[in-house]
Amino acid sequence: MLAALRASHEHLDLEVLDALTRAADALPAVIEEIQSERTAAGAAPVIAGEVVISTCNRLEIYLDTDRFHESVDLVLDAVARTSGLDREVVALCFDAAMDAPVPQHLYEVTSGLRSLVLGEAEIAGQVRQSYEAARREGRTTSMLHDLFQHGFRCAKSVATQAPVGAAGRSGAAVAVDRAEVALGGFAGRRVLIVGTGAYARLGLAELMRRGAPDVRVYSPSGRAAGFAARHGVESVEQDGLEAAIREADLVLACSGRGTSLFPELFLGAGSTIVLDLALHSDLHPLVRHLKGITVLGLADLKLDTDAQDDPALATARGLVAENVEAFRVQQEVRRIDPAMAAMRREVFEAADGEIDRLRRDVSGETADQLERAVRRILAKAMHQPAERARRLAETGYADAYVEAFHTIFGIDISAGQERADPAAAGADGAPAPAGWMRADRTVPPRSPELRAPAAPVEELAMASLSASDIARVALRGGQCPAGFGPSGTADDKG
Repeated sequence: MLAALRASHEHLDLEVLDALTRAADALPAVIEEIQSERTAAGAAPVIAGEVVISTCNRLEIYLDTDRFHESVDLVLDAVARTSGLDREVVALCFDAAMDAPVPQHLYEVTSGLRSLVLGEAEIAGQVRQSYEAARREGRTTSMLHDLFQHGFRCAKSVATQAPVGAAGRSGAAVAVDRAEVALGGFAGRRVLIVGTGAYARLGLAELMRRGAPDVRVYSPSGRAAGFAARHGVESVEQDGLEAAIREADLVLACSGRGTSLFPELFLGAGSTIVLDLALHSDLHPLVRHLKGITVLGLADLKLDTDAQDDPALATARGLVAENVEAFRVQQEVRRIDPAMAAMRREVFEAADGEIDRLRRDVSGETADQLERAVRRILAKAMHQPAERARRLAETGYADAYVEAFHTIFGIDISAGQERADPAAAGADGAPAPAGWMRADRTVPPRSPELRAPAAPVEELAMASLSASDIARVALRGGQCPAGFGPSGTADDKG
């Protein structure tokens, strides 16, 4: 079955996501490690494949599994290890679902419909990179392959047929738009870029397109000189950082390496716009409170217009629904593939026997013509049953077709990729969720000795929050970060 866990800006503060995503690159290896530990202890493997998507706005794990509850439990343990947070806190920050809600959510994400900047183009590339990394490492399955290929087609359709919000533009472009308005244009303005990664490249491209005349770059990791040489801008070394900040009208902070811009660097800077675009912020929190400093962060980039009034949004959602249905139909058809293969094997093995007997009576060109004729007849005779089987599978009657075929022809074949049985979704007998459910409610409580150890919190970067802080922020006054209110009802809008 298809399952997924998600934690995103829609339900969590960015500080919480910051803590959850630390060392997320190691998550696939840790998932495999925990599964190996459990297998060695006598448990059956529960995850056949996974794709991990980690961006500045979300952490999502897509799974091919036959045990929903156990796989959610395993992933929560893995995130606890990589993030260093208490497992109970991690479970509060995620929600989980299986089957139909999963492709719908992924296709909305990939199409930019769930981004901070509605319609932004970067997320499709980030999802593709995550999928390709999983494919190269052998962590995908045919079902995950189908899931993501439909997602990429959906994103392309939305971008071309129903552009909404930022209409395929990047978050960096929207951020630079905001800065340009605040500064009254870039003529005569000085800009300092902190970082040399993807956001720095996008930001620089947007600045150049708008004619920013004076752009400098500083890198906490020492890569500024190379970046500056490649892009034709001026580099700033560590000893010149304070002066560069004082002279800058706009600072684009996007290195993502944690705090490198402290309040004292901005003293005497005067009026300055700071675009804080990294999830792992470059800014010390006090910078926001300095006189004359205006900070625009990721959470400030939402479009001012009411997206619900955009008629293109309804079209985009219709395209998502079409791709969700196409994926469902494809999976239903795939369920009869083993049956159809068995049927072809039985028929052609019988034909091979007859052809061998014919060749004992005739030879040469006559035998070859007879063989071609027999195979053409078989191909034509099997075409209609195969098409009928596909049509029945598309409407959910794959099992009925296989049973009828067995009854008529006596060939013992079965439909593959059996549908998930909700009653068997977990070994504990817990029911499968209808829609998205907070992750801590999808798995039974475990005794302390069974809980996976979390990495020491002190190994986290200095700016990360403690587990208790995370819990307070995530719960937001008693409300679950995954969309559950005090009554415990699900919010399936996110």
